[in-house]
Amino acid sequence: MGEKDIKDSYVIFICQHDKFHQGRPIYHIDIVVREIDEEYADGSNVIFVNGTYKGDDEIGKLVHDFSCKDSSDMYYQPLADGVKHVKGTKKGRESMCEAVESYAEKYGNKVAEQMKVNIVKNLMSKMNWTIDEALSATGIEGAERTVIAKQLQS
Repeated sequence: MGEKDIKDSYVIFICQHDKFHQGRPIYHIDIVVREIDEEYADGSNVIFVNGTYKGDDEIGKLVHDFSCKDSSDMYYQPLADGVKHVKGTKKGRESMCEAVESYAEKYGNKVAEQMKVNIVKNLMSKMNWTIDEALSATGIEGAERTVIAKQLQS
C-alpha cells in the first residue's frame, strides 16, 4: 500500500477552554520530523477548537452552538435539528439513554474498579497496611476482592 492509498484522517478536540492560551479559534497540529525539521504530511489532521472563542465568524457561531442548551438558539440548522431530536423527542432521548448505558457498561465498571485499586494502594501506602487490611477497610469482598488483589500483586 502506497502513501497515496491511505485516506486522510481528522481528530478534532472541542475544548471547553483555550488549550494554548493564544485567543485563536482553532489550532492545527502538524507532525514534524525533529531531526530534519521537516513537516511530515501523512494525512493525519489534528485540530483543537477553542471553546471560549466568541467570534462572529463560522467557528464562533459553531462554538456558540456547542454550548447552547436550547436548539432554537443555534445558528446551524443541521446541528439544531440533531439536538432537538435527541433532547426533544422520546425516540431521541431513548437512543441517547441506550448509548450512555452502553458506554457505562463498557467503561464504567473498569473506571470504578481502577478507583478501588487506587484507594486500596493509598491505604496500603499511607497507613502501612497489608492488602487484606486495606481490602477489609474498604469493604471489598468476594470475587471483587480477588480481582483487585490480583491487580495489586501484578
